[in-house]
Amino acid sequence: MLSDDDLHRLDALLLSLPMDDDGMLLSEFDGFCAGLVVCPEMILPGEWLPCVWGETSGQFEALADVQSATDLIMRHYNDVAQSLTPPAADYGPLYDEDQRTGEILWESWCSGFERAMRLRPDAWEHIVKSGDAEAAASVNMMLALYDIAAGQSDLPTASVEPLTEEAPDLIPNLVLTLNAWPKSGTHADP
Repeated sequence: MLSDDDLHRLDALLLSLPMDDDGMLLSEFDGFCAGLVVCPEMILPGEWLPCVWGETSGQFEALADVQSATDLIMRHYNDVAQSLTPPAADYGPLYDEDQRTGEILWESWCSGFERAMRLRPDAWEHIVKSGDAEAAASVNMMLALYDIAAGQSDLPTASVEPLTEEAPDLIPNLVLTLNAWPKSGTHADP
């Protein structure tokens, strides 16, 4: 498991990447990792690593910098995967916190999860159409939270406000429900 120092190094690494290259911040990367791990289809690092640092792979000054960055990224991914490994699934998302108010900022995490979903939209759609009501509701709730986070929800304000308050507590349960969904090749088509 990454130490606090390692998490700070990973955070600093991600913050050092140019924002206009569509890289990720730590909370977003944590959500992305959760989305990759619980996705019904395996997504190999060669496909998802470029999403993490965006178009900045040329930003690294030396091969050692690339290797160090990749090591930290893979270690965090493995930590998330391990925290979701039964029977002792012990997942807890890394949210940002507003230092002035103490408010939990879950929106970035949710954006990362949705970015992982975009890599395999058909797999997530398969869950929704599978007849597994709890898993389908979890996918739909995660997408509803993403829409709220992105400011594009068409839910009434009376629904958005409580979801916004409950999101930090809802998200871990949604992730655990989706993690219980059988991975590719182990479920029948609907």
